[in-house]
Amino acid sequence: MAVFGKKCPTCGGTELIVRPPTSWINAIPLVQAYSCAACRQQLVTLLFYSIGVEHRLFPRKHLPPFFLARIPGECDQYVRIKNISEGGLSFDQHYNAAPFGTTVLTIDLYNCNDGSSLEQLPTEIVATTEHILDINGYKTTILNHCARFVNLNQAQKKVLRSCLDQYGN
Repeated sequence: MAVFGKKCPTCGGTELIVRPPTSWINAIPLVQAYSCAACRQQLVTLLFYSIGVEHRLFPRKHLPPFFLARIPGECDQYVRIKNISEGGLSFDQHYNAAPFGTTVLTIDLYNCNDGSSLEQLPTEIVATTEHILDINGYKTTILNHCARFVNLNQAQKKVLRSCLDQYGN
């Protein structure tokens, strides 16, 4: 997505953080790489245009609310899936919930309507951001985790793709 002006093409925010000069795009004259402070979207500016940069290989889909992810641990945690693709997922966790302790997890996906599940999906947390939500006048802090699937076997890939095709929108 491209927009006119020096602003985020996703949210329209003007608070931009300069990305490190190690990015290859910085080698091109008149091009500067940024990241939006509000939504973390990566973008580049070229003269009077801002262009969003997307690193995902698969389109994100939203599952119905009856899908949950289970994160095994000392205390199993169930989290709501914000979006998911064949490459990974994003989910929210309450700030006071038990920390994972590692960035490498196995996640199970559950369909609460029919009891079916896709278990033991190896994932790696790649980003975590904090958000403050105001719900009916009460403020609460939510952690948003972005994770990618790593080393899925063929059966897991097939079932995940089938689930996304059937329920994703």
